[in-house]
This record gives sequence, structure tokens and C-alpha cells, in this order.
Amino acid sequence: MKQPAITFVINNNSYSLSATDVAGIRDMPSTDRQHLIALLESVKSAEALSRVAVENAVDTARKASAAPGVVRPVDYQAVKPERLGVGDADALMARLIAEENRNKKSGLTKQSIYKVFGGFAVVVFLLVILL
Repeated sequence: MKQPAITFVINNNSYSLSATDVAGIRDMPSTDRQHLIALLESVKSAEALSRVAVENAVDTARKASAAPGVVRPVDYQAVKPERLGVGDADALMARLIAEENRNKKSGLTKQSIYKVFGGFAVVVFLLVILL
């Protein structure tokens, strides 16, 4: 699969590189490469922090939904005011929706309707015989 080219500017120098463009990466000045590496490391650590934030939010929601009758006070000191990115919010919502669907009880089925109707018929039959 061909990697898309990414265009960026470092120290007023414009570069358009892809992950497979070894010659273009090699032609970059060393200082610009070091700045790019530092930037990518920051992006990588921010990505890891956002994943941890999503995991914490999911765990908090899971713990809150474990006992629906119990109201627990929120510890505002433990909640970090870190904002989630657009992709993180979407991932969080998708995970919460999937967990909600997993915990949802099934609706009426044909089998349950037949059981209720059969039970009602048996009760009516017994009442007719006894009276």
C-alpha cells in the first residue's frame, strides 16, 4: 500500500514526504529532521495520553453503570480536565454505544409471545373447568 505524501513546513522550508520516501528524508537537513522527530514524539505521547483518557472515561462509565441504583459522588480532583480530540470523542462514543448495546435486554420475541399466550390459555382453560 502506498503511503500518502504529507506536506509540512519546518524553519520556513517546505517538505512533501511519505513514509516510503527514504531519499527525501535523507535529503532533509539534520536540524530539520531533529525538529520533525521531536514533533512526532510529542504527537505519539499525546496519542498515548488520549487513549488513556478514553480508557479512563470508559472505565468510569462502566463502573457507574455496574450498580444503577447506587449514586456515587464524583471525585472532581481525580477527573483530569484534559480535552479529548475529535477522533478520541468519536472512539469513546463508539465504545460506549457498543457497551450499551451489549448490556441492553432483548425485546419481545415470537417465543416469548407464544409463552404468554399459552400461559393465558392454560389459565382460562383451568378457570372454565373449575367453574
